[in-house]
Amino acid sequence: MLRNRRFLLRSYFILVLAMGLFGGWYANRHWRIDPSAIQPVLITQEGDWVDFFSDLGEGALQLFLGFTSE
Repeated sequence: MLRNRRFLLRSYFILVLAMGLFGGWYANRHWRIDPSAIQPVLITQEGDWVDFFSDLGEGALQLFLGFTSE
């Protein structure tokens, strides 16, 4: 019984690696980031660390929405 589990575990692991590689290939072929759309995050801006992290999170969400909105 242990051998069967080991075989299934290895096959699932290989399947996850293959799907990860396929996802990377697909993203590389179909999604392009426009460099002019990325706004630099300036740490020297006025405000505290809460504003900095909220701006950073909002930028990450906007980037994710831009990836998935095609």
